[in-house]
Amino acid sequence: MVTTARTLISQRQFGKAIECLDNALEKRPDAVEWIRLRGNVLQIVARHEDALKDFENLIALAPSDATAWHKLAFSLRSIDHFEEAEKAFLRALALDPRSVDSMADLGTLYRDTGRHREAVDWLSKAVDSTPADSGLQAMLGAAQLAAGEPESARRSLEKAFGLNPYDRTALAYLYVSLCQTGDHEIASSLIQPELLIRSFQRSGSAGTSGHHDDLDERLADHIRQHPTLEFERPGNTTRGGAHTGNLLDEAPGPVLELVKWIEDRVRAYLDDLPTNESHPYLAWKPKTWDVDIWGIVIRPGGYQQSHIHRDGWISGVYYAAVPDSVQSGETDSTDGCLEIGRPPEAFCGTTDFPIITLRPRPGRLNLFPSYVWHRTHPYKDDGERICIAFDIRPKV
Repeated sequence: MVTTARTLISQRQFGKAIECLDNALEKRPDAVEWIRLRGNVLQIVARHEDALKDFENLIALAPSDATAWHKLAFSLRSIDHFEEAEKAFLRALALDPRSVDSMADLGTLYRDTGRHREAVDWLSKAVDSTPADSGLQAMLGAAQLAAGEPESARRSLEKAFGLNPYDRTALAYLYVSLCQTGDHEIASSLIQPELLIRSFQRSGSAGTSGHHDDLDERLADHIRQHPTLEFERPGNTTRGGAHTGNLLDEAPGPVLELVKWIEDRVRAYLDDLPTNESHPYLAWKPKTWDVDIWGIVIRPGGYQQSHIHRDGWISGVYYAAVPDSVQSGETDSTDGCLEIGRPPEAFCGTTDFPIITLRPRPGRLNLFPSYVWHRTHPYKDDGERICIAFDIRPKV
């Protein structure tokens, strides 16, 4: 069963892998490596409270396991138990003082809780230990931005970009540092809304004239009834709304129809993009990819915080249901809209970032680079805003 679970994990069939591990652990509940494996998968699918139980059990069986303490801390941080997470990270480092992962994640915890000097110190230690890691350089740059050190941040992020020009996290924070240090021309070249941000309207949707099919209604019902739908799912940026797991994991139903339509639009989008060897996004176009796709149900007052998609190359959102007042613009001009370009408040400083606002409509698809910061605005009127978000993840 465990061998099957590992195969399913390699195929990203995480739900089925968890079922296999559940069955295996019923027979051997003290199998340390099986507990660890299930906890790791639960973290991947953002079931952090369940993962927390596994790592607590693992520590009870192996109290000197530094990796288990690190994983425990990660789950605690993901459900906003920051003080307990800090203690667990420090325990992991006491057991393994050279753990770069623990240094980096502790630094990120300090960054997210406003302890900026400690964040920079711990992330600097991590970078000193592994200077060729672009991800660590990017994390240090983000901490320096939050600490109000844009020049230092830019140097760190340029190093990260030099190590890996395809690192989406590095690109996202490099954009912020370029804006904050006044290099707006280079910054704007990374977004180029007229070229890199595209919208498509599905014929047959309620957002078009003529005959309307029922795909959007079936998608909305599928998401409302999805077994993984969870209100304010830990580790996600949704506030005042609910979020599913991967809609392709099991019984995808009408999502398969939508994915086929989306992939056709992605191919058209890629065909229209010019090739530019000096641009991190235009220098390379994926020919094959996997799709990670999930549903989001936002209710009045709900919104999504500014974020990027670290695992994607192209990201997008498709709207299955939109309140009438939001799609018509009858209320405040940005109510319920998608805003592109502004990073989280912690990284903004005093900089005014150029923004693009896109109004949702049923059947509307928006595509953009995965490293572009985006958020949604809350709305006041009744009705649900149901969308399907996704990442196009190139096959390596």
